[in-house]
Amino acid sequence: MKKRINKKKIVSICPSRVTRSQCPSIRRTRQIRRDLLRLQKDPGVPEKTLENLRLKLKQKKNQGIAVDCKECPYNVSKEVVPATA
Repeated sequence: MKKRINKKKIVSICPSRVTRSQCPSIRRTRQIRRDLLRLQKDPGVPEKTLENLRLKLKQKKNQGIAVDCKECPYNVSKEVVPATA
């Protein structure tokens, strides 16, 4: 059986193993999603605004969150010292 990647979860797992509430990239993605859901309920919002948010969310999902990892403060490379026996 071949494993399939769940596209909806691509932006919910941080490669630096930072929790979802702390990862800046995931936080930005979730903020876009929240704004979109909130504005969809409001009948006075122009369709152009909703389309822009949908486009942002789609681009973010296609990129994944690894694009933002270079500037992430939690992405620190630590030198591992080999254990001597």
